[in-house]
Amino acid sequence: MDQTGPLPERQRWKLLRWLGREGSPNGGVQRAAGAAFFIRIANAAIAYLSQIIMARWMGAFEYGVYVYVWTWVLLIGTVSDLGFAVTAQRFIPRYTQENDLDRVRGFIHASRWVPGFFVTLLAVAAALSIWLLSGRMDAYLVFPLYLACLALPPYGLTGAQDGVARSFGWINLALVPPFILRPLLLLAIMLALFAAGLPLDAATAMWAAVAATWLTAIGQILVLDRRVDTRVEQGPRAYSHRLWLVSALPILFANVFQFMLSYVGVFLLQAFRSPNDVAVFYAATKVTAIVSMVYFAVSASAAYRFAALEAAGDRPGLERFYAGSIRWMFWPTVLVGGGILAVGKPLLWLFGQEFTAGYGLMWVMVAGLALRTAIGPGEQFLNMMGQQRTSATIYAAAFVLNLIFCFLLIPQWGAMGAAVAATVSIVLESALIYATMRRRFGISAFIAPRERDS
Repeated sequence: MDQTGPLPERQRWKLLRWLGREGSPNGGVQRAAGAAFFIRIANAAIAYLSQIIMARWMGAFEYGVYVYVWTWVLLIGTVSDLGFAVTAQRFIPRYTQENDLDRVRGFIHASRWVPGFFVTLLAVAAALSIWLLSGRMDAYLVFPLYLACLALPPYGLTGAQDGVARSFGWINLALVPPFILRPLLLLAIMLALFAAGLPLDAATAMWAAVAATWLTAIGQILVLDRRVDTRVEQGPRAYSHRLWLVSALPILFANVFQFMLSYVGVFLLQAFRSPNDVAVFYAATKVTAIVSMVYFAVSASAAYRFAALEAAGDRPGLERFYAGSIRWMFWPTVLVGGGILAVGKPLLWLFGQEFTAGYGLMWVMVAGLALRTAIGPGEQFLNMMGQQRTSATIYAAAFVLNLIFCFLLIPQWGAMGAAVAATVSIVLESALIYATMRRRFGISAFIAPRERDS
């Protein structure tokens, strides 16, 4: 961890202004967390309605093709930002506090062309793979998959610019384009095509998705540039490519392990059990997903503030802020989780009567999500403190444990085995993060009663 001394009073005032409210960053992060939470709720509602509308317009077969193809975009998009979204939240606040604006400008520039070049190579490689394998796949998949390759570059850029916007505290600019504007644009374009009498098949839907993704990315970059100009004057750029890449790549691997943690249960249920088990497990995860939105909201709002407080050398302020972030995360999660469990059976019933068998899974899943919030946004803290390799190692260990327990439990317990395996991996992940923070930073990262301000 880099060591810095206390900032002069003038720079300390600048830090407080950066954090959102002079004298206390807490009000700013709570407002940002609230905004992030409601953006994700709105996104869930839009996604639900759009799935119904598009399925009715396109029919089950064509909609199924579109979902399959777009899932590949989401899968490859997991790695498309090269970890720069998180890295931005560490370096931009630090460079700003050090008044190293040349590197602020350099990082923003690099956060576009480095991931942009990488994801373009991925898109070309994907298109080449489709061409080579086209004779072995169903003909109706080929052209939509080619179109998916066109969506990859703007999808990756949006992810990287999300992190840049968060590093300035602009949570709405970070989240509204991908979570609100892109799905609404997709629906609007599909509606225009529907009104024009064009066939609404998978290829048409992918053209609309490509257009919506490019428009969203371009609009986000234009607005971001204009807002950055109000904070950072024009000037030369300085680069630390090696440092940035070395910091970003472990985050990339951590993202991959997190993605695999999310889907290993589904894959192994498909291998060992019937599709009914897969369906029940998937429905339970979707219903409980709203509980995890609290964790996402606070993490999205707090990460860059960890970096800014560390850059200021304000260790007491950093510890108080982290303790506050646990409270903002844990108690709302308990509240939302309790509410979801209270109406869990009716929500599962909406999927079909047989899906109510997943109600027991929800209790196990919610318990794991609550435990994760009890230690706070530890992953984001470690990443901001330069401990991204440790974070990646922790998620790799959690993935391996999840995989082992899935193999042990799913053959006998089915969907419940997958749910227990996921929660056990969260227990390991949380314990390792807690131990790391206590050993390396002296921070006891666990929910505790609020201390009175002195």
